[in-house]
Amino acid sequence: MNKEKLEKDWDERGFSFGIGTIKSGDAVDESVHDDKDELVVMETGKYEFIIDHKSFSQDGDVEVLIPAGTVHTIKNVGPNDSKIYYGYKAKK
Repeated sequence: MNKEKLEKDWDERGFSFGIGTIKSGDAVDESVHDDKDELVVMETGKYEFIIDHKSFSQDGDVEVLIPAGTVHTIKNVGPNDSKIYYGYKAKK
């Protein structure tokens, strides 16, 4: 994954850019951002997303859009810790 390219792409689309880590077996528990869309890319591994009470699995290195006002959870179900790239764009 090319972090600089991803950050530039998101900036051009009006999203902020941040980096965190989700440890194997850990989750970003139920969250909601009423006033902004969120983009998420997990660097590697396997993840379970729950968005508006619908669950799906996703491999790393795939962008997921979480619309404003959507309840969501992201769980790292893979065997290794992974970086999470995330960004927000305020709704107009």
